[in-house]
Amino acid sequence: MGAIFGTALSLMLTVGGAAVAALDGPGAARHYLAGHVLLGVGIGLMIATAMRTAARFLMARPTPTARGTMVPVPSVDAAPVTVLPVRSGPAVPLRGRHAA
Repeated sequence: MGAIFGTALSLMLTVGGAAVAALDGPGAARHYLAGHVLLGVGIGLMIATAMRTAARFLMARPTPTARGTMVPVPSVDAAPVTVLPVRSGPAVPLRGRHAA
């Protein structure tokens, strides 16, 4: 969920920055600077999200084993299990709407 939110936020900032940078009119230099700040933040977030996703992918990969090696299967010893008798609770007659 965090990766999806981060990607959506970075795309929103990037597109918003491009739109602000493309505006003409009074105070265009201010809009130009604000647009490029938003573009930088959006692209930075996009790169950070991509790096985070790549790191998760690399960490989740199983480690490679050689083809000729046998992986030992852990043995499981049988353990005795004790089952206690089940006590029934006292039977209380139900009244009112709970009786149904």
